[in-house]
Amino acid sequence: MNLGKLKNYLNLFSLQQAAVSIRDRFFAPEHEEVPYERWLEHTRISSRGYAKISKEVFHFQPTIGVYAHAEGRDRAAFVQSLSLQTYRNVRPLKDCPEAEYTLFAGPGCTLTPDMLSSCVRLLNEDNGGYVDLVYFDSDCIDAEGRKTNPAFRPEYDPILLRKVNYMGNVFLVRTALFRKVYREMERDSGGKVSLDSDGVHAFLKRLCKGEHVRPGQERSGTVRHIPRILYHEVLENARKVSVDRHIPLLKKDLELVSVIIPNKDHVRELKSCIDSLLEVNAYHNLEIIIVENNSSSPEIFQYYEEIQKRDERIHVYTYTGSFNYSRINNFGASKAHGRFLLFLNNDTVILKPSSIWYLASHAERQDVGAVGALLIYPDHTVQHAGVILGYGGIAGHAYQGEELGELPGEYPELLFEHTRNVSAVTGACMLMRREVYEQAGGFDEELAVTFNDVDLCLRLRKEGYRVLICPNAELIHNESASRGAEDSEEKVRRFHREIGIFVRRWEKELEAGDPFYNPNLTLTGRTYTCKDPVREARAPYLKYLRME
Repeated sequence: MNLGKLKNYLNLFSLQQAAVSIRDRFFAPEHEEVPYERWLEHTRISSRGYAKISKEVFHFQPTIGVYAHAEGRDRAAFVQSLSLQTYRNVRPLKDCPEAEYTLFAGPGCTLTPDMLSSCVRLLNEDNGGYVDLVYFDSDCIDAEGRKTNPAFRPEYDPILLRKVNYMGNVFLVRTALFRKVYREMERDSGGKVSLDSDGVHAFLKRLCKGEHVRPGQERSGTVRHIPRILYHEVLENARKVSVDRHIPLLKKDLELVSVIIPNKDHVRELKSCIDSLLEVNAYHNLEIIIVENNSSSPEIFQYYEEIQKRDERIHVYTYTGSFNYSRINNFGASKAHGRFLLFLNNDTVILKPSSIWYLASHAERQDVGAVGALLIYPDHTVQHAGVILGYGGIAGHAYQGEELGELPGEYPELLFEHTRNVSAVTGACMLMRREVYEQAGGFDEELAVTFNDVDLCLRLRKEGYRVLICPNAELIHNESASRGAEDSEEKVRRFHREIGIFVRRWEKELEAGDPFYNPNLTLTGRTYTCKDPVREARAPYLKYLRME
């Protein structure tokens, strides 16, 4: 490193931060979890940086009215943070009827000095005024004044917003829209509008009611997210999150579900799977299609005879080709009669009787392409809670290996307990309408084993369909028990070849990052924990681009 580069480096970081960065780069374990305090050291803006921001000149300079829902000491702290803003065209909303945008702030909130500058910069990128609503990441301030509990939020997710206010208690909204929704709520409530945690959730749902963002365009709609910590909350206020936990009680069977299960030899796993479908599952309008693939044990054929006699809804079809997960499932789908197709691994066991009902009820919606379930290992740790694009280099499962009830990240229940958008779900339990499956062309048979499910989900999103994870559907999954480890030379070569195909096909999406996984979160350590800004600055998928 020459002297000029060293000076530039020290201009960006304090001496302490430089020492931390050098230590982490050369001495930290590869998958060490990064504490939030260290993340802040790497990412905070210096006083010189704020001075530079304050000199920015914007073509579109909207007047911003402020509506603060705070009293006493909270209000004083908020007003002080407002006075430090680098963007100065700000006034109280009541004194500024001509304000183009309104900043709403809930109780116990303080702003970073560059919050409004960040908003105006975003508005200018969209030619001055296309955006209706902007929300941000945040953290908390505890009793000792320490910053903690970061809330790194996903991009706009209308499915999740229906159930929970994941957007937080500070947002920027077009003033005309703010007043329109406020008047509607006044009318419906008889003149009394309370913008507490429940009221803010109701307000945000109304604001976003008409915004139907197309999958793949979450970062370009009228609802925007700035993935930066731009405000702080008093810890006790931050815990007051509005959640709608209503669960429908009436669960009538919908149309026929065709359950497609590939199998080779595994009697014990298949028996557990079938028993759960027949005895635990409460959705009866189904057919079970077992795709037999080159079994050799007499026991499995004896079991096939027994179960077909046991229940007339069970059918066994023989596929004689070599193992190709995509081709086998496509073959099974060609034998199916149902409106819904449920692709299910033979090493899964249904835990909740209403699981298939939940999957089908979501898949019935015309804008939904595929729905996945919460899968857990036999030791009751998480196996799958949705797929994160880019995690581990290509794609990985959210919360994999985590203890139930001890999940990392801020408000993990918001993402873990509620149906939400994801980039992909695993094919170990994936339900979709037949028409959607046929429109997408089924599984890509060139991807015989690896990432064929993620590829299908990304193709669905490209066609404008949503992909959802539904935690109310819960199964046990003994992952890869039926296929075995990827440890032979032939399997490794095939694995690398399929990764290369996937990366070249979805390079643009990998470069953009998963819209439902905040870019401040790690792609190499525990999911939903802070990334290391030094070690993870590069795109991990790039090493696969030239892989043969």
